[in-house]
Amino acid sequence: MSSAWHWLGLFAAGGCGVCLRFALALKVDRWAATSLPHVGTLVVNLIGCLAIGVLAPLMPQGPPRTIALAGLLGGFTTYSAFALLTVELAGEARWAPLAWQLGLHVGGGALMVAIGSRLGRLLAAA
Repeated sequence: MSSAWHWLGLFAAGGCGVCLRFALALKVDRWAATSLPHVGTLVVNLIGCLAIGVLAPLMPQGPPRTIALAGLLGGFTTYSAFALLTVELAGEARWAPLAWQLGLHVGGGALMVAIGSRLGRLLAAA
């Protein structure tokens, strides 16, 4: 598979993943919106984690693996990639990098959303 075909495969698979994420989250939210806000996102993240957990050990390194994991599942949910890296670090007993990864992804992500929200409000008021 040439480099151009690899990139095209990533692009197409990522687009498919995004469409699948939107359709599934929308359907789940419509079905269960009163039970839990944003339950569709939770369902997508959990399904993505299950899928990457199943596929990662089954697929050998190479373009098809990259297209499936980074493209399709990365478009479906980047949370699955974060969860895979977390499990791999734990499996290798790399506790310090694991703690940093968890803290920076979760805490850093929440902090960046808070900062971005504040900036957005400031820009909207200007």
